[in-house]
This record gives sequence, C-alpha cells and structure tokens, in this order.
Amino acid sequence: MIRPLLIIRPEPGNASTAARAKAFELDTRSMPLFAVRPIAWVPPDADPYVGVLFTSANAVRTAGPELTRYFHLPAFAVGGTTARLARDAGFTSVVEGESDVARLIGKIATLGLHRLLHFCGTDVRSFDPFGIVIDRCIVYASDAIEPSEEFATLLAENPVIMVHSPRAAARLAELIESDARTHIALAVISKNAAEAAGQGPERPLACLGEGVLQQTHDKSGRGKTMGIRKTSQIAA
Repeated sequence: MIRPLLIIRPEPGNASTAARAKAFELDTRSMPLFAVRPIAWVPPDADPYVGVLFTSANAVRTAGPELTRYFHLPAFAVGGTTARLARDAGFTSVVEGESDVARLIGKIATLGLHRLLHFCGTDVRSFDPFGIVIDRCIVYASDAIEPSEEFATLLAENPVIMVHSPRAAARLAELIESDARTHIALAVISKNAAEAAGQGPERPLACLGEGVLQQTHDKSGRGKTMGIRKTSQIAA
C-alpha cells in the first residue's frame, strides 16, 4: 500500500511542492499549518551594507516595492526557489546557497564581506555569523493556524509528512499525541527539523535537501511502496 505524502508548509509554497510531488506520481495531500502575512517595515539605509541575505522565499515575496532600494547590492539566497525569486524581483547579482544557511554564511565569509542586511520573518533560527555583522529586517510573519477536521483523517492514513522547517516539526509535535506518532514518517529539511519533531515519529526517511520520496512499482506496474529519489526538485 502506498503511503500518502502530506505537505504542511504554508502557501504558496505548499501548492508548488504539491505540483512537483504529483509530477512524480506521488499520492499527495495538502494541509498548511501556517499562513504567511507581510509585516510593515521601515527600509534601513542601504549604504552600510555590502549585500543582502534571504533565508526564505517568503521574505522576497512579502518585502514589497521598498526592496528596490537594495537591487544594486548582491543578494545571497538559501535555496533555488529563493534565488529565482530574488532574480525575478530585480536583483542582478544573486548567489545561490544550499538549503543550509550555515554553509552559505561560511561561503560569504570567505569573500571578505563584513555587513549584510538579512530580510527575514519573525521566527528566525540562530546561526553562526562567521564574524559578519548581520542586521535583521523583519518583513513577514508565519502564523500557526488550526488544522481542519480533515487533519485527523489524513493522519489515520499513515502518511509521510514533508517538514520544511524546525518550527513546522515542533508544530507537528504539538498537534500529534505521542502515542499516535508511531505510524507517521517524516521527510525533513534538516537534522534540526528532525530533532524538533521530538520523540515518536518513525526515523526520518530523507533529508529534503538530499532526496525526496518517490513511488516505486512492482512488476505489475502498480504502486507498491515509497522509495528515495536523489533530487531536491519536490522540496523546493
């Protein structure tokens, strides 16, 4: 029996991830547990900065027209989707990093850059700045929302849940009682997300930055199990 894939990230990322999953013929369900909203912000003077940092695509989506003040600066973006949105917004120099912000900051440090403006949300995971001065500019919030009654039905289907952040993992731990977690598997974005999920869920099947779940087939051609595919296309 094929285990359904449950996507809990907020829109519009939820819909794009679901579309990629369906392209791989995965049995896909969507249940956003967060809603993203822009926050009014006062643009800092661009002069002190030698670059801007985006650790989430939501920051690019929600920053608004004031972002044009910084188009002359190089943009450093975590992940392919964030980098693409930064280019589409108008940044002409975009450096794409891997899904781990720590690796991207390490790369920036080797360039000798001394001060960055970090566009981010209200919930930001701390990371080693490698000696770089990083000023945060909060442009959005991702608010937890109550799942619909369908959530319990989806959990009863023994799903594999895609977890794109430690906060989402912690939210799952709040919503799912420990004795109900043993039949749920996770595909997580990072080790931090896996740890935030707490005790109970099956051992994570994959890190989204390294692989995603793919349906495999038996000799009859019918779907049988979930396997791992070495690609990050679905997770983006």
